[in-house]
Amino acid sequence: MKTSWLRDDHGQALVEMALVLSILLLLLTGIVEFGRVLSAQLVVSHASREGARIGVVGAIDDLISQRATDAAATLDAGKVIVSVSPSPSERLRGSQLTVKVEYPVDIVMPFMDKILPDPYWVRGATTMRVE
Repeated sequence: MKTSWLRDDHGQALVEMALVLSILLLLLTGIVEFGRVLSAQLVVSHASREGARIGVVGAIDDLISQRATDAAATLDAGKVIVSVSPSPSERLRGSQLTVKVEYPVDIVMPFMDKILPDPYWVRGATTMRVE
């Protein structure tokens, strides 16, 4: 003979699944957004390194900027900001050349814009000795 309290738990699994699923989806969107930001950070660091490598052998600023932008091919080239210092007249053999690359990563996942600033700026800088 069954008691009545055994029949009252039909919706329990559904409620538990709804609570757990919402937390899991929020966690999953956070992981995806973190992956996008980390990928952009790695690309920006690589782009600054490529720009510095060509700059230390005597390239002009426009060529350095173009090489850094080309190295960031997976990013939107219109949003990539490249700055080179010092000026070409101050780049003497043995001095330091710094290439900085900045890129705004747009936050696309819902609710992540509450945690991260939108856009989230990633920056990379490389300093090498002029040859």
